[in-house]
Amino acid sequence: MKKTVHITDNNKHKLISDSGFWHGSTNENSREKMKKILSMAVLNELTERQRICIIDYYLNGKKEKEIAEELGLNSSTVSRHIIKARDKLRHIASYYVN
Repeated sequence: MKKTVHITDNNKHKLISDSGFWHGSTNENSREKMKKILSMAVLNELTERQRICIIDYYLNGKKEKEIAEELGLNSSTVSRHIIKARDKLRHIASYYVN
């Protein structure tokens, strides 16, 4: 089952801010730059499954079990996709922080 996921200007901030990438940063320009970088990374650097899982989890507020049922996967597989996607995004972000 193929699922189309859309990241828009209206929802891309939620993926970044809700995922714990920012912990009290006060520099608005830096946050905006990082949001753009990570939004592009979500679109271009993650596998399709990673992208679907991380967007459903963070943007759509779905539980891992619900995502797993929709994709026909085990919950543990969805969890691994989310963890790998987060790790990849953190690694990309590390190039731009400090």
